[in-house]
This record gives sequence, C-alpha cells and structure tokens, in this order.
Amino acid sequence: MAKSLNCPNCAAAFDPKDNSCAYCGSYIITSKTKQITYNLDEHEPKYKKIFFHGNEMREHELPIRSGFANMFYSITRSDGGRLLLTNQRLIFCAHAINLNPHLYWELDLKEIDRTELGLNLFISQRLHIFEREENETIFVVYGGENWKNELTNVLEKISE
Repeated sequence: MAKSLNCPNCAAAFDPKDNSCAYCGSYIITSKTKQITYNLDEHEPKYKKIFFHGNEMREHELPIRSGFANMFYSITRSDGGRLLLTNQRLIFCAHAINLNPHLYWELDLKEIDRTELGLNLFISQRLHIFEREENETIFVVYGGENWKNELTNVLEKISE
C-alpha cells in the first residue's frame, strides 16, 4: 500500500519521502527523524512555498534545523512536538498525542535576547530561550549544543 499525504498548498497527493509537491512545487517538512539540519542551498529558489506542519513559511523564510522537542513547563508538565528554527523564527507545533494537541508557538528571532543550555538529561538537554521582554521559554531537545550553535549563528547573521 502506498502512503501519501496531501499538499497544504494545492491539496494534491504527494509522497512524504519526496518532501515536495510535484504539482505546485511546494516543499513540505514532514521529517520523522529526531533532528535534522537543512541545506539552505537545497531550498532557494527551487521551491515556491515551504510548509511546516501545514503552516506556510514567510517570504524568504528557510528552514535551518528541525527536531523532536518538548515545551517544558514543569517537571510534571510538558507538551511534545516538533521545533523548527528558520532564518526568521523559532516555531513549535505540538503533536496530536498531547492534552493540548493544537498548541502552536512562534517567536520572531529579533525578539530573542539570548539562549542558554540547562540541565542535561542523559540524551536530551534543556534549551532556554530568553526574550527581550524578559519572558523565558524552555524546550527539552536532543542535541542541545547543536541547537544553541545554530541559534547563535542565525542570531549573529540577523544582527549584522
């Protein structure tokens, strides 16, 4: 049995292994891998539109890193899903197996003051995102050092 999904742009069926729609040329991020860093040369200007969990990326927005993450509230409460770093935003979409399955969180990179790594939990690490407004959001991610490095690189580029 062939597994296919529908393109969020034109609704045509596409093979999730291809990550792109043969009809409209959109790129659809559907990766099941724990972590992935994207090759930006692969995306620009080849694809007309890029989607992450059904959400359309902004104009000139490109994916940089994506992976499993938990939005951490307390030791007894978190929401699992996927975190995406782009050249413009940090986006979290919860997966369906949550008390809050429609949770969507995003933060424009210009609003980030700094990032820090927190407690290392064997294979995962807490990534603290501090906003200029003094708000703090914590994610539990695989490869915290890689996430921090990617965020630092992108933040340096947008501040130039």
